[in-house]
Order: sequence, then structure tokens, then C-alpha cells
Amino acid sequence: MRINHHQIVAFNAACRYKGFSNAAKALGVTQSSVTQNVAKFETEIGARLFERRRSGLVLTPAGSKIYAVTEEIGHLYLLLEERMGEYAHLNKGLLRVVAAASQPALSYLRRFKDRHPGIELAFDNASWRRCADLLRDREADVALMPEPENAAGLYIWPIEERVHMALAHESHPFYGASQISITEMAETTIVLASSRSFARWRFERRAAELGVKLQDVVTVGSTPMAVEAVRNGLGIGITYGEAMRIEPHLRSIPITDLADPYSLVAACNSDVRDLAIIRSFFDCMD
Repeated sequence: MRINHHQIVAFNAACRYKGFSNAAKALGVTQSSVTQNVAKFETEIGARLFERRRSGLVLTPAGSKIYAVTEEIGHLYLLLEERMGEYAHLNKGLLRVVAAASQPALSYLRRFKDRHPGIELAFDNASWRRCADLLRDREADVALMPEPENAAGLYIWPIEERVHMALAHESHPFYGASQISITEMAETTIVLASSRSFARWRFERRAAELGVKLQDVVTVGSTPMAVEAVRNGLGIGITYGEAMRIEPHLRSIPITDLADPYSLVAACNSDVRDLAIIRSFFDCMD
């Protein structure tokens, strides 16, 4: 094979920036240079790596496999360049962050942007399991989420410990309770976010361990929708302890069966933890 560095970089940039034009802009080269290098790369590989659609580039199955490798190679090149001083001031680049909740992710992003205004930021929201998948698929650089079930291959940075609590509106019979059990909650309507929710997974797992059958569950699409449903009197919900500090007419109530805390963490792939752009984002969480 006659694959060279420029073909790998061009292909990886086209994947990362979702198109030839954006890749060329990020690399500081012409679009024709990117397209030609990608075409040569496909020839050397012996397979089509992209499907060209009106909506943009879509990786083929072969392209997805190659991208996983070239992304690792790309990180090694970045690390080498950083060691040579090219990125010493972190004045260019892209950082892709995904989080299971907007806070504290947005506050960290603001702090990072204040320190490194030249870095482009891409932020998305995903379920806690999906966050880990996006890291492993190299579609995100950093994830903020509850500690994943499988941390293999990931570098984990603890942020804080949280406790899940019941959320009740002032009109609900449990509003004045000092604490509540899952058994007691099962006697009323419970509002839970979709099956992708970490709070729901943890609550239902604990209920199953206790042998408690949840009789009346209202399922909504997201945690913010669950809070809104509780506010409108549809039932009692689940939240973490500090989430309701400024919510009028709502109150968080300790759940005796979920008194043990869980960890909120930041994570990245272990092989990129030494990249300056990753280290600098982690520094913003101190």
C-alpha cells in the first residue's frame, strides 16, 4: 500500500468535521486537496469509505472501521505536535463534549471557552449509556455522566457525588414528608423519564431488589419533562438532591432506599488523556 500521512489526515478530518469543505477549512488546505487525498485513500484501501448524499458524507461500514483506527492515529499526531510546541497556546482545534445533563457541563464549557476562545466547542446531550458509547466510537472527546457500568478503556475523573431524591409538588400528599421509601412511592403515581434515564434505571433496579412492584408509572421523554409533569400534579418524580434549589412549589424528599450516593464523572478514552486540549478541559473542573 502507498497510504501516506496526508491521506489519513484528510480522511479523518472529513469524518470529524462531517464534510470535505469543513475538513479543508480546519486543515488550512484546499477542498480539492482533501477530496483527492480521500479518493487516493479509498483506492489504496480498496473500498468505498463514504456515501456521498445530499445531506453530506455518511460513513460506509468499511469507513466506520477505518475511522476508528485513523482517529487513534490522529490523536497520536496531535500529541506529537503538542510536544513540538505547535499547540502550546491552545488557540485552535475542536473539542466535542457530550453530557447526560446540561449542568454542570455548561458551566465547565463556559470556563473552558473563557480560557481558550480559539477552540471550537461542540456540545450535545445523550443518555448516560450513550455517552460512553460515543466516547468509544470516537464521536466525542469528553463525556460528563454518572459513572459508567463498564469503564474499560476509559479514563475517569470524579466530579461530585449526588443522591437521588423524590420530587413532589406542594399539592401532593407526600410533600411534607421528611423521608419516603420506595414501597410508599409505589402506592402513588410515579413520573419517570424514558428507559434511557440513569435515575429511572437506578430506581427500578432498587425496586426490583426490594421486590416492590411499581403499579402506576407515567413515562415522559426526558428529565425536564418529568419535572414539568410533577409541577403539573401528575405524580411524584425522581431527581438528584441539588436540582430543585430554585424551583417554586416543588420539594425534594430523601428516599430511604436510595440514600447511598452515586458518582458524577468526566471521562475520555485513556489513549487521549494526555492531549493538551483534553487536559485543559479537565483543569476547568477543579
